[in-house]
Amino acid sequence: MWDTSERLLRLLSLLQRRRDWNAEQLAEELEVTERTIRRDIARLRDLGYPVDTIHGLGGGYRLQAGATLPPLIFDTDEAVATLLALREHASKADPVTSDGALSALDKLTRVMPPRLTGTITALERHSSHLNLGTMIGAQTAPVAVAHLVLLARACREERRVTCTYQRHNGQSSTRQLEPLHLIHTMGNWYLVAYCLDARDWRTFRVDRITDPAITRHPSLQHDPPAADLHDYVTAQVAAGMQRVAAIVRVHAPHHKVTPWILPAWGTVTPENHSSCIVEVGADSYDAIARWLTLIGAHLTIIQPAELRDAFDRLSRSTARIAK
Repeated sequence: MWDTSERLLRLLSLLQRRRDWNAEQLAEELEVTERTIRRDIARLRDLGYPVDTIHGLGGGYRLQAGATLPPLIFDTDEAVATLLALREHASKADPVTSDGALSALDKLTRVMPPRLTGTITALERHSSHLNLGTMIGAQTAPVAVAHLVLLARACREERRVTCTYQRHNGQSSTRQLEPLHLIHTMGNWYLVAYCLDARDWRTFRVDRITDPAITRHPSLQHDPPAADLHDYVTAQVAAGMQRVAAIVRVHAPHHKVTPWILPAWGTVTPENHSSCIVEVGADSYDAIARWLTLIGAHLTIIQPAELRDAFDRLSRSTARIAK
């Protein structure tokens, strides 16, 4: 049985969870009588919450969208997910929306209950956002917040983790990892960890990790894979994407070309005021040709010859469409 104040918060949480409830359903959820539900609904209205009564067969209650935002009830996963989303948005360049995100982040952090303080601190200290741009049409896989929390705890406590990891080819294997840091980039979460099975540092997509568990074994002291973990992850992500590479001269100022080349895909080096050298990689030469065409500038292929063949195929394909 809930006490009155706790029951009111629980009732408010239920009303936020879905659109319509009837008294019988609410009474069953809270293990009270329907009469108690009616009294609690009246208390919420007295506190200013806009709870509508649904008339007709079955009846019920609905929390309407009011002119002001009422206090929201978050469970642990929702609170952590909200804080992570706000932190990522605050890291972006837009000064208008990033300031609002920082303000909201500060407010949420200050009212976090003590039981969540350790979780939030672990995530703040052992995770970060890396801006490598956003791939057009990229599909991002959902990540269990509980997995992020567990891995951040392992980083903080310097303890070994066991898990099952699925590679990009679909093969799964059991891994023993010593987590170091979590990085979010291009819509995915990556774990930088020392892999005891490979005896080397690796990056792991968190959405491909299942059944993670923190063990009693402490992590051994290994030198980090790089002085800057963001540079390390950038190189690892690029290596996973760049099965082929090419170098071209783009006859346009570098500042106009740079926005088209994500850091994970390549680099843009100024040559003079009107041209630059682009070193770029992708999963195929056809993909490189299609992407470079979007820049809308004249190109000179430096290497390799296979890129010239890819542009030839693209030209013939677009010519057929134009007919």
